This record gives sequence, C-alpha cells and structure tokens, in this order.
Amino acid sequence: MRTIDRVGPGGIDPRPVEPPPPTEPTARSRRWPDAGIGVLVAGFLAFIAARPLADNSFLTHLATGRLMLSDGIPATNPFLYSSTDFPVPSWFWSSILGVVDLAGGGTGIRILTAAMAGALGLLVVRLTRPDGDPVDGTAPDRTLLSIVLPAVCVVITLMPFVNARPQLPGYMLLALTVLVVKERRAAWWLVPVFGLWVNVHGTWFYGLAVLGLVLVAQAIDDRRVELREVLCVAWALAGVVLGGLAQPEPFQTVLLPLSQFGDERSREALSSYVEWQPAGFDHPLTWLLIAVGLVAVYGALVARPGGARRWGVLVGSVGLVAMGLSAGRLLPLAAITLVPWVASGIGGLEGLGMPSRRIQQAFVAIGSTMAFVALLWIVATPAYDLSRYPVTAVDWLEEHGLAGQSDVKVVSHDYVGNYLDWRYEDRANTFVDDRAGADALIDYSALLDLSDGWQGALERSDADVVLWSTEEPLTDELDAPDWYDAGEFGDFTVFCRSSIADRCR
Repeated sequence: MRTIDRVGPGGIDPRPVEPPPPTEPTARSRRWPDAGIGVLVAGFLAFIAARPLADNSFLTHLATGRLMLSDGIPATNPFLYSSTDFPVPSWFWSSILGVVDLAGGGTGIRILTAAMAGALGLLVVRLTRPDGDPVDGTAPDRTLLSIVLPAVCVVITLMPFVNARPQLPGYMLLALTVLVVKERRAAWWLVPVFGLWVNVHGTWFYGLAVLGLVLVAQAIDDRRVELREVLCVAWALAGVVLGGLAQPEPFQTVLLPLSQFGDERSREALSSYVEWQPAGFDHPLTWLLIAVGLVAVYGALVARPGGARRWGVLVGSVGLVAMGLSAGRLLPLAAITLVPWVASGIGGLEGLGMPSRRIQQAFVAIGSTMAFVALLWIVATPAYDLSRYPVTAVDWLEEHGLAGQSDVKVVSHDYVGNYLDWRYEDRANTFVDDRAGADALIDYSALLDLSDGWQGALERSDADVVLWSTEEPLTDELDAPDWYDAGEFGDFTVFCRSSIADRCR
C-alpha cells in the first residue's frame, strides 16, 4: 500500500491509495484465447492455397461449371467420346467455380481457395479445445503443445491437398461435423452440413462413417447411448436425403458409391486411381498419421490422475488410422478427425502454457501478414501454372485442325484429358479424363502400363491422334504403317493415324 499527498480544500490529505485491481481479461480474450494461433495457422494455409491453379481435376470441375452457366447441366458427358453417362459430381462446387471464374477469372478462384483454406485453419485450431470447455477454451490442462502439435500435423497432411478441388470444402464440412459432435452443438446443424456436402464432394460418404465412429467412441466412453447421439445420425441422414433431392437428377450421385462398389468393373477401374491406393509405408504422410494416432491412443490409455481410460477413443483412433491408411486421399480426413483426441492426449503433459496476450497479438500480425502476402502473390502472378501439360503440342494440333474438333478423337493421359476439357469444354472429344467410365479407365490403364491386351485397348479407343508422354513405353510401340510420328513437343510426342497423316505434316 502506498500513500500520496493530495491537496484539497483542507490542505494535504495523506490517505492511502489502493493499487488498481489486476486487469481482467476481456470477454473477447476469454472467448477466443487461441485466436492468435488460429490466425497464424489460417494465414499459413491461405498462403499455401494461394499458389497458381494447376490441379488437373480442378480443370474439369471448372469446365463443367462454365458449361452449366452457358448451356445448363449437361444431360450426357460433354467431354469424352468414350462415355455418355455423366452423373455430374460436385455439381454445386462446379457451379461456384463457374460463377467466380465469370466474375474474377483464375485470380478470383485463387482468392476463394485461399480464403477457404484459411477458414479450415481456424476450424482445426478450434478443434483442439478441451471437450469440457467448448466456450472459451481456457481449461487449466490446455497447453501450447496441445494446440500446436495436432495443428501442425494436420497442416502438413493438408499441404498437398489444399487446392481448388471440391475436396477443400469437403474438409471444412468434415471439421464442422466433428465440431458439432465434440462441442455437443444442436444435432440439427448436421442437416445443412450433409445437405451441402452431398452436392459438393464424394467424401460425404466417409463423413457418415467418421460421424458414426466418433459417436460410437463417445458412447463407449460415456457407457451409455444418449438420445443426442441418435439424433446426430438421424439429422445427418436427413441432410443426405434433402441434399439428394436437391441434385439435378435426384439421388444420382448419392447412390453413385453404391453402384460403383457393387459393380466389379467399376471397382477394378477405381483401383487404378493412384489417390485411391494406399499411400504406402514409404510415404512420410503415412508415418505422420500413425504417429498422430499413437498420440491419441496414449492419451486414451495413460489415464490422468483421477481419470478413467477412454476405450472409445482407442477404438475410434484405430479405426481412423486404418481408414487413412486405406487410401492416400483419406489421410487428411483421418488427421482432421483425430485432432480433438490428440489435443486431449497431450493436454495433461507438462509444457509451455498458453501464450500471453502480447504473443497472441504477434501471432495475429504474422498470420495476417502471410494472408496479405498471399493476396499480393495472387494478384501479381499468372493465375494458372500449366507447365505439366502439353500446351505446345496442343497448340500445334489446334493449328492443324486436330484438337477441339468433333471429327478428331484424341487419346492421351487422364490429366491431359482434364486440360483438354478446360481448354475446349464440350469440344474436347478426348478418350479419358479423371472421370471416365469404367471400361475406358481399364483400357487406359492397359495403355499406360503396356500390359496384356493393350493393342485391343488402343483399337477400342478408335483414336485419330495419340498425344503421349515421350518417356512412357507406349511411345516406342506406335510406328508405321499404322501410325505417323508427327514429332516431339517438349515432353510429349504426337502420333496420327496413318489415314490422316497428311493433316499432321
């Protein structure tokens, strides 16, 4: 206690002056105690997602969106001559891409992608909050490590996947699903989540599996099944039904997974997709997911003082790791879902406490700077990076009237087919892209691997032009008298069927 001399009407008044009370955290700081870390993660993911547009699957989604705006939803496949069936996948996302492209071109799409990646970063950090403290996240056992470790693991897993594909909003909707369950939000929120999800990306099917796994884990740990858990399943299914009704052809893509998994040829075709194959134990993301799963299991089995082992978390963690290891594109889904359990698993460990308000403000400044730099990068650089595509070869074909023509059938790699979709839209007239029919995909795999029966596959393709990577074995097999070698263009070689060789000179 200290005294000061105060001069008043009666002279000096040496009364003690109490020190001011300690500053209470504001309502905003209590509500968002991890805001700085969230902005930092969001800024970093936004910067990663701001790179030029290059993903091949995105090119076909954008081409679909453009056609939808100009001519409505196609009734048959407008890109491939090998297939007429066209269940428009991710039609809602394609329409968004078409609108954004019309308004802001590729630059606008890059801004949209970066913004959504940033929002996903905020959701990931939000998922690290302790289960019992959903409002302000200030539980005493929460440490900097319990936020940073799971967030960093998810960011590393997401880095190859944050692009303008519809999987990005799919990741966001998955995070929202986990958030609804974790924070015990009203179950009806799952209606709009799944209603939108079934029209955005096929990962909704795995979203239902993840939801069921998380709810089972919760019921095991609570040792009872609550009405709310049943409602979560019911509302999610209601969202799937409503979303299916909203599709251009009701339930067409909702029922697509069942038809694909139930058909032997479709299963064989799906197995040829690299991203649907296991990442393998030589892939670093495989070991990262395993490590994340082990941390979650550690938290479930090594009980804290006075705490019970969480057998449900153990079951759920093992299930999620198994799902992630089954296919490369499922790794991010598993990593995002594991975030709350990983954060809980290391929350009781001694470590750095939550950053001070000043440090949090520094994190906000750094994250905001990265987001601003990302915006400058988007505006100042070309929107597309087409370096992996045979742009020069297709230019030459176009000059000779051999590309974008209804009377010329082009056989090339699936990713080149996506490029032709984007460049020529309904005039692409190509054999495969990454959404071809089962028979075409099986024949394409034979051409790619030069496996038994490739000659029959080439004959069935009825190609007029073959545009193929020079280093691939098929290139050495195409020669006279059936094929005319028109020359090399960068990393690709152009062949014309001998009947139209005059047009290739």
